Amino acid sequence: MKRILPILALVLCLLCALPMAAAEESYEDAVLTFSLPSGFYPEEQLLSITCNVEDCLIYYTTDGSIPTEDSQILDYELELGDTTDLPNVLSAIGGVCPDELYIPSHNVMKAHVIRAMAWLPDDTYTPVYSATYWIGADREELYGDMPIVSLMMDYDDLMGYENGIYVMGKAYDDYMAEDGRKLDAWDYPANYQTRGREGERQVGVEFLPFEGEGFQMEMGIRIKGGASRSYNSKSLRLIAREEYGEKSIKYPVFENNLRDDGNGIVEKYKSITLRAGGNDVRFAVIRDPVIQRLSEGMRFTSQATRPCVVFINGEYWGVKTLTEEYSDNYIQYNYGIDNKNVVIMKNGELEEGEEEDVALYEEMYDFITGNDMADPANYAKAAEMIDMGQLADLTAMHLYIYNKDGIFQNNNWQMWRAREVDESIPAADGKWRFLSYDVDFSSGVYDGGKTHTEDNISPVLLDPVEHEHRHTALLVRALWQNEDFRRELLTALCDCRNIYFDANRYAGIFGEFRAQYEPYMPETFRRFGPNWVAGWADEYYTQKLDEITTFFGGRYKSFPWMMKKVFSLSEPYDVSISVSDPQKGGIVLNHDSLDDFTTLEQGFVGMYFPETPITVTAVPAEGATFTGWQATGCTLEDASAPTIQVTVSEAVTLTAQFE
Repeated sequence: MKRILPILALVLCLLCALPMAAAEESYEDAVLTFSLPSGFYPEEQLLSITCNVEDCLIYYTTDGSIPTEDSQILDYELELGDTTDLPNVLSAIGGVCPDELYIPSHNVMKAHVIRAMAWLPDDTYTPVYSATYWIGADREELYGDMPIVSLMMDYDDLMGYENGIYVMGKAYDDYMAEDGRKLDAWDYPANYQTRGREGERQVGVEFLPFEGEGFQMEMGIRIKGGASRSYNSKSLRLIAREEYGEKSIKYPVFENNLRDDGNGIVEKYKSITLRAGGNDVRFAVIRDPVIQRLSEGMRFTSQATRPCVVFINGEYWGVKTLTEEYSDNYIQYNYGIDNKNVVIMKNGELEEGEEEDVALYEEMYDFITGNDMADPANYAKAAEMIDMGQLADLTAMHLYIYNKDGIFQNNNWQMWRAREVDESIPAADGKWRFLSYDVDFSSGVYDGGKTHTEDNISPVLLDPVEHEHRHTALLVRALWQNEDFRRELLTALCDCRNIYFDANRYAGIFGEFRAQYEPYMPETFRRFGPNWVAGWADEYYTQKLDEITTFFGGRYKSFPWMMKKVFSLSEPYDVSISVSDPQKGGIVLNHDSLDDFTTLEQGFVGMYFPETPITVTAVPAEGATFTGWQATGCTLEDASAPTIQVTVSEAVTLTAQFE
């Protein structure tokens, strides 16, 4: 008996250990599988959702919210019926704009959004899996080849009276009850005015390109913009955070988007914006992306964009412009500079960095505005603090497009630098550099494009004017006193018109954007209004697009003569540049490779002044040789030199000879 007891004890211990072993079983590899991929289907479908782990419960929702234990339990296939005539939910809600109540009179396009997660035997849960299904609709017919962004979130987070970030809500009602004074629409307190992390909510994001694989992840969502927050159609900022799942988007959101340092393609994004149009939201919508594209190649940084169609909780949310977001992560992903070594100032406030970094900006600003920049020694020191070429190009672009809400209004500007110099990275030299964004309060947006001949230069750059402390206009005005900077800016103005906003280049790029947006934007106006547009949205949108061309067509013709008058310059002359054989070489004009902007077989033609001498460089292709210049209208000091400087006094023709 004494021998049996130890054996029984051992058996009992083993039996007791079995449940413990089962409890320790890991379900980290548990996944849900949807029987149908997200997409468009011509007919009704049956959807099954399965888990690779037995004895689990699958919870699901159809309203965009994250499943919980209170959600429906899936124990059968889901029937996905036709979505084209489902009643409006989000679109039927008013109270999102203080100066207009607009609710579409038709049923907007819908999709089924299915979100699911599994409760596992060890009392843990799988991540949330989501999918979006359009039934009875043809994607290409409706939206062409644009990518689709499906957003899924809790109704109360978006439209709730207390905390919904899209509505006027409680914040507006509280103001009206306590104060009630009439304000401009964009100044009213409202839920959508909540900024920063306080105004951020969790959202499921599904990115569906026309072809190929997309991505799906949980992110943060905020309302973005200034005055445009008060419109029916608002811009939405999407932010990757580790607390939601992934700390960055590892996907080529913008096709062939080159890093700013030229070292390959941008592979990661911290955040992106679904831009509604800003000041252009009730007009052509595309001013900002068109100008950003036309500005590519100028020495400041511009944003990559692409159009997309947005759905929220399966409901059509219109055409938006996917736009890159600037942040310390952007600098890291584009330049390889550690984001902890990045300082960004935005509209005079610290955007990224440490509080003590503000002193770096103030030191630069105060030195330039507090000293005589006509003194070469002072200017040389200033040039060590700020990238003068970038500032000249950014100033030129803002003046050319007649931006009424930019650096000369001390708004919509950002500059950045590396806090500590890193000699291994050219851009980490400690100089302040510039980021371009939100340039749609320009090109005659509120006046039909008819202000293309107006002198907008004198009032902001030359005429006496009072500005508040550390206004960006004072920075440019101080540097204008220096002869080198004046020449740099005048040449930049000419290059802006002659190269980047050249009439042929504008026509090609604008035509590309027009083809992308024009067939699809009228439906966005019918979804968001305004009321006086919805009934004739097709004709209205075509008219608004034509107004952009009215401005830029007229600006191209009038700008040299405006410059002549404003700056008291001499007569401008045409400079024509070509090559003997485009296969054997190209041209760099000032700092721009003309191969990127014009067809050298047809030749380049631009207008320059005697006060804006140009530098031209012949660049032979591999295996070819530059043999010299043919020139008329000017005398070259050395016609065999690859790089020449030309001061115009009459029309000039230059041809680079290659063999």
